[in-house]
Amino acid sequence: MSRNNLPEDWGPDEHPSLEVLRQYQTGELSAPLSHQVERHLLSCELCSDLVEGMTLAQPARVRTAVRETRGRLKNLLAQKKRKRRVFQWPAWQTAAVLLVLLFALGEVVYHHYFNKSHFGQNQPGTTSTQASGGQNTWKLTGRVLNASGEALSGAALHLKGTTTEVITNADGSFELELPTQKAILVVSHVGYKMEEVSVQRSSEILKIALTQETK
Repeated sequence: MSRNNLPEDWGPDEHPSLEVLRQYQTGELSAPLSHQVERHLLSCELCSDLVEGMTLAQPARVRTAVRETRGRLKNLLAQKKRKRRVFQWPAWQTAAVLLVLLFALGEVVYHHYFNKSHFGQNQPGTTSTQASGGQNTWKLTGRVLNASGEALSGAALHLKGTTTEVITNADGSFELELPTQKAILVVSHVGYKMEEVSVQRSSEILKIALTQETK
C-alpha cells in the first residue's frame, strides 16, 4: 500500500484511495485499517457516497452494461457512415457537374446577350431585314446631319412597326427599302435626341437633322 493510503496521512482535506475504499467494501482490509476508514467515512460525505455506490453497483452487471453501451455506439457509428456514403458524391463527379452547369450558363448568356446584339447589328448602309420584293416597294435615300450641317456617321434609322433598320455611312448617307408609300422612321445617335420622321414616296434626297442632348 502506498504512503498516501496510510491512515495517519488522512487529514481534514485528504481521502483514502479508491483501492482502499474498494478493499474496505469487499472486506479485504485488516480490522484496524477498517476502523480507521469507518471513522473517516463518518466525517466525509464524499467517501461515504463512493462506498455506497460501490455497494449498490455489481461489478459483473457494470461490465455487461459497459459492453452493451460500446456495442450500441459502434452500431450507431456504422449506420451513420453508411448513410454518409449513400449521399456523398466523389469530388470528380461534383466538379464535372459544376463545369457542365457553368458551360450551359455561359451558352445561355452568350446567345441571349452577345449573339443577339451581333445579329441585330448592321453594316453601314445596309438594312437588318430585307424587304420583300414587289412593285409597291421603293428606295429611300438620305443623309443624317447634326445642327451644324455635319454628317453623322453610325446613326440608326429604324422603320417603326418593323424590324427593318439601317446605319448611316461615314458621310451620313443611307438607303432604305420601304414596302409602303408612307412610313415613320425613328432616328437615333449616341449623344443626340431621338427623332421620329414621317416620310412618303419621293425621288428627293431626305435630310434629317438631329439636335444634341443637353446635360
